[in-house]
Amino acid sequence: MDATPSEKVGRVRDWMSRNPVAVSPELSVEHVIRLMRAHGIRHVLVMDGERLVGIISNRDLRRLVVGEGSALSPRSPAGRIMTESPVTVSPEAPLIEAAREMLDRKIGALPVVEENRLIGILTKSDAFEALLAWAER
Repeated sequence: MDATPSEKVGRVRDWMSRNPVAVSPELSVEHVIRLMRAHGIRHVLVMDGERLVGIISNRDLRRLVVGEGSALSPRSPAGRIMTESPVTVSPEAPLIEAAREMLDRKIGALPVVEENRLIGILTKSDAFEALLAWAER
């Protein structure tokens, strides 16, 4: 019996990025920008201790530049620009379902949570990498 497309591509665990960059809500927006540049990433997770409380994307930062967040400065805390309570995914979820979730919600990343503990992040780039690996087989 042939495997389904979900089984062929794999699970989120197989493709997620481990050890995602995370910051506290009190860290300045300016510092978040520097971290994103230094690591070459588009998403930073916001943690309050061990609890995931938000996500900051390059889209959130662009809003500051174009004036939608005019009351904020680069010294404002990251918690002011983060998207609160981000959509998360289980490491055991089929990658195809997670990729569909990102497309449907127009988001570029899903924090990966297992037993209420952050263990990684799945980005669009991770999903594209999986798609290419599957297509090249």
